[in-house]
Amino acid sequence: MATVPRATDPVLAALTRHLDVKPRNAVARRHEAMLRELGFLGERENENLAFIRSRNWTDQRLSALFSLNSIYQEVLGPLDASARTGQAGLGSQHPIVHGSMRFDAAHTARVRSAVEDFFTMVNELGFRRDWMTKNTCGDLVFYIARHERESGADGDPGGRR
Repeated sequence: MATVPRATDPVLAALTRHLDVKPRNAVARRHEAMLRELGFLGERENENLAFIRSRNWTDQRLSALFSLNSIYQEVLGPLDASARTGQAGLGSQHPIVHGSMRFDAAHTARVRSAVEDFFTMVNELGFRRDWMTKNTCGDLVFYIARHERESGADGDPGGRR
């Protein structure tokens, strides 16, 4: 069962410390939901969860992954989508102003830099980039188990591929 509550999760605290209240709460709710699902999977004796736990995936490690996934899903993913430019040059050659936000080449460059820095950190922590796009704890557990089975005994503990 998940044992890392939100208030004591150092990764979640570090990632959300400087966020405004609304996105911070959204990230925290998503993280808590993933921890609850982790507990449910443990109670149901989920085969994939049992397997990844046998491969040294602790609740604390999973909680760190849930924190990163939640930040990507709630904050960086939507920003990354806003920085994509179309063939017509909207948002790059032709700036878009929406409220106080300006979507232009400078915005695109800042967001791309932040996203690439984030994925560098994800990789350095031994997590896979594509795990940031998974929607639920169950999805993550499934893909981690699949990766661990595919990596077999090659000594790749977290899968940086």
